Amino acid sequence: MNFRKIIFYINDAIRGGIISKHLEDIDCIVKAPFSVSSKSKTEHRKNELFHHAVNNVAFYRNNLADKKLTLDSFPIINKNIIRNSIDEFITDGVDKNSLFRLVTSGSTGTPFSVFQDFKKKSRNTADTIYFGKLAGFEIGIQLNYLKIWTNVNKKTNIQAWLENIEPIDVTQLSDHEIQKLVSKFKKYSTPIAFLGYSSALESICNFLERNEPNSQIKNVTGIIATSEGISQYAKAALFDFFGKHPVSRYSNVENGILAQQLSDGSDTFIINWASYNIEILEIDTNNAVSIGESGRIVITDYFNYAMPIIRYDTGDIGTVDWDKNKEKLVLTKVEGRKMDMVFNTSGNLVSSFTITNNMWLYDEIKQYQFLQLDKTNYLFKLNLKGKFQREEELISEFKKYFGIDAIIKVEYVDEIPLLNSGKRKKVINVMNLAPK
Repeated sequence: MNFRKIIFYINDAIRGGIISKHLEDIDCIVKAPFSVSSKSKTEHRKNELFHHAVNNVAFYRNNLADKKLTLDSFPIINKNIIRNSIDEFITDGVDKNSLFRLVTSGSTGTPFSVFQDFKKKSRNTADTIYFGKLAGFEIGIQLNYLKIWTNVNKKTNIQAWLENIEPIDVTQLSDHEIQKLVSKFKKYSTPIAFLGYSSALESICNFLERNEPNSQIKNVTGIIATSEGISQYAKAALFDFFGKHPVSRYSNVENGILAQQLSDGSDTFIINWASYNIEILEIDTNNAVSIGESGRIVITDYFNYAMPIIRYDTGDIGTVDWDKNKEKLVLTKVEGRKMDMVFNTSGNLVSSFTITNNMWLYDEIKQYQFLQLDKTNYLFKLNLKGKFQREEELISEFKKYFGIDAIIKVEYVDEIPLLNSGKRKKVINVMNLAPK
């Protein structure tokens, strides 16, 4: 056990073992979410949260007067509803200045704030430790963290040393910077792990394939990809270069870790039933879909009593189904934002994975972006060196998925720009960006 881990748990013991108790609870429920014990715990948790919200939070008090407190009786909420009436979501008598404020712009670019109390923050810490361990990351191991680092979230030198975090700014990932990073990774003799945007991890793999195809980074214990779905190409390339199966983590800033893949290379996500309830609802109604069907991901956060978030539409699309042993409900797909859904010329949904999982065939492409412009017009933006010799092949391939009458054009660019969030979108439906 390394000294950082020892210090962490000594500190936790002094505070009454808060994190350790959360970890025990998470472990019991995640391993057997539908056991009698787990169901009893989560049902009690749900009822306590519902009564607290209706008795102490203006938004729920105003919307659920004289209604029976079941999950279905609560209204579906989203970022806009919370943003437009944020004070109504804060528990009566709680001073926002005493809470932890988290800010995210998400995919919209509009700032969105959520406030959390100490209990919720502690639970998120425990979730992070638990799911990090499932991915091969232990407290104290050097974590190479790829994201946008600003004056707001930048850690002090002391914080970075204590947490053993190596911040890597994704806005600076030029070939020159990646070369320096790779050289540094190769020199490490102690264990290291990676956490960061899928697109940033894939950029490193693209560089290695083009420049150092035989490279292998040693001493890697785990790789966690966040924010965007990770392609099959990236999963295979990361395993080849780093020796570990990357896991995709489904999380958000406003709540925490919702689900995560296991490190065995499988594609299904273990759901964090210990901290959240997850529903999958139809795209255009609030009715639940059948098991195995895609829909909107709606969550209820059990632990944030300062600002209860009940039946929150994340804006993401996903599918829940039974695992292979028929013992647990798992997320089999997380397809990203509803606004990024694309459709064929007949109006039928085409999974974003159809695009990302077929583009690895075109390994001469450094970066790409697929846009749906209208019902029948589509555009590929491609960044590559030299002339693309397979444009007709690419268009023909994707007409299979979008329709023989699909008009697919190709535009060549020098760079696919990052969003303000630091992510690089691979699939965009421009129709959904038009004013209604």
